[in-house]
This record gives sequence, C-alpha cells and structure tokens, in this order.
Amino acid sequence: MAKEMTAARNLMVAFNMFSNDNDGKILPGYKTDPEAKNQWGEQLFAPVNSRYPWRLYPYIHDVKGTLIFNGNEPVYEHERGDYLVSVSPNLGMNTTFIGGHFGSGSLLRPSVRVEERIGPFCIRHTSQISHAPDLIVFLSARSNPEESWEGRGYFEVQPPVVLRKNWKSKPWTLDAKPDEHGFVDLRWNGKAVAAMLDGSARLFSEEELRDMRHWSPLAAEADLQDKAFPPIYIRN
Repeated sequence: MAKEMTAARNLMVAFNMFSNDNDGKILPGYKTDPEAKNQWGEQLFAPVNSRYPWRLYPYIHDVKGTLIFNGNEPVYEHERGDYLVSVSPNLGMNTTFIGGHFGSGSLLRPSVRVEERIGPFCIRHTSQISHAPDLIVFLSARSNPEESWEGRGYFEVQPPVVLRKNWKSKPWTLDAKPDEHGFVDLRWNGKAVAAMLDGSARLFSEEELRDMRHWSPLAAEADLQDKAFPPIYIRN
C-alpha cells in the first residue's frame, strides 16, 4: 500500500507539471493526442494515445514506480506494451470531472452546449480549481482480465452518479464485475488509494467513495453527497 500511496503523489507531481507546461490547462482524462509517443519515441495512435498514461509519460520520472507496479511491471517491456501501459495503469483517472472524457464512451462529454445546460461540471483549467483537498484525480482501479493485464489496473474510474446512477447498490466485492462499481478497486483491505487534486494521497472506503463531493466539483461546491450537480444547473 505504501508503494501505491507514493505512486499517487508522484502522479500528481506529473499532473501539475503538465499544467505548468500548458498554460494552466488540466490534463484531459481521455482525448486523442497525435503528439503522444512511447518510451522509444515512436508515435502512438488512438485509442492508445487517448488514455492518460502516455500523454503524462513525459512528466513521469519512474514509470515502474508511478504508472505500473505491484505486479504490473512486465507490461512495460511486453510486446503489446504500448497498449497494456495505456489501458492498465494501477491508478485510474476521474475522467468525467477532472480533465474531461472526450471519447465515445464518455458518461458526460464536455462541450459548450452541455455546460450551458449543466454548468461547469468538469475542471479543465487550474483557474477553475476549488475544494482541491476533497476531489479525487486518480484512484486504485481494476478491469476484466481479458481487457488489461490480468485485470490489474485501468485507465479510468467512473463516479457513482452522473446524470443517473452509475454504480450498483450492492456492496463492492472482488467477484463483482469491475464496471458495476466504476472500475474502482478496494484492494487495500476494503479501501482504495486516491490521489487528490491538492497533490496529497489518502485511503477511501466504499462508503466514502459513494459521496459525490469527492468526485464532482459542483457537488463539492453545493455540499451534495448523492448528486453530481445541483438541480439549479439542469436547465431546459
């Protein structure tokens, strides 16, 4: 667990370096980047270059101690390493509310039209940051074994609620399908490691993770535990 806590803090160092180099822009959670390259400088293509790991890679000093660890290390040298590193980092990103998910699988894709109706639900610039100690950026994640490296890790984690309920009501178990609880992995005695927007790392229980104030900036602002944003933001 200590290794994952350190990795969470290291990820936030890289995350903030990206913003410093890009005029305050927040790293997109999922967005195609034709400039993304692997460790050998080779160009990457979608969807590999859309997930966060290779886009954040230039700012990461120790890949095996930050992106892939606790048994995931072989993916870095694997013949399908580009894909595996992109899809199965140990910590998934809160793509819906931090940086934004701009892919076809987005639960709520950022756009002017959507934000006019819902409000500024997704933090995409450092000037929008508030409640930083409360908001999750990266979190212990898992997927199905056939989708990633033996099911360890995933590139995103999804919140309990967006426009509608997204998690199952039943408690998380190791046997449950990963997508039933937003790909979150409570692998540390029923808790998950989180990298917070203020750069700190902490542990969350399932009950704490069902609190939307840790996922959505609008929920944090309005002190809402079970909704992603206040009703006032849902405009006709």
